[in-house]
Amino acid sequence: MTNLKKISIDGIEVEVDGAMTIIQAAEVAGVEIPRFCYHERLSIAGNCRMCLVEVVGGPPKPAASCAMQVKDLRPGPNGEAPLVKTTSPMVKKAREGVMEFLLINHPLGLPDLRSGRRV
Repeated sequence: MTNLKKISIDGIEVEVDGAMTIIQAAEVAGVEIPRFCYHERLSIAGNCRMCLVEVVGGPPKPAASCAMQVKDLRPGPNGEAPLVKTTSPMVKKAREGVMEFLLINHPLGLPDLRSGRRV
């Protein structure tokens, strides 16, 4: 028997198994979350930090959607489904920071987009 939970992702409410991760629930809802290190058949690493989302009512920082299960989300103040945002300003800023970090630390000499020279 599955433990179905309701979750709202970017305003789309779906009912999924509580053992699913947020990234899996987003796929069910048709919401795309970027990822580098996540694959269903591999163990969860959460190292790339590209799948960050905002959990409304949760901690005031982005959460890795590949590592957080739906059953761990708190319902809203009036018992409504937990709300997850994938395109909020906080999430966009966090993903930009991750991309900048990855590009700065890339092992290959990539051209600097501002000057055109190799870094």
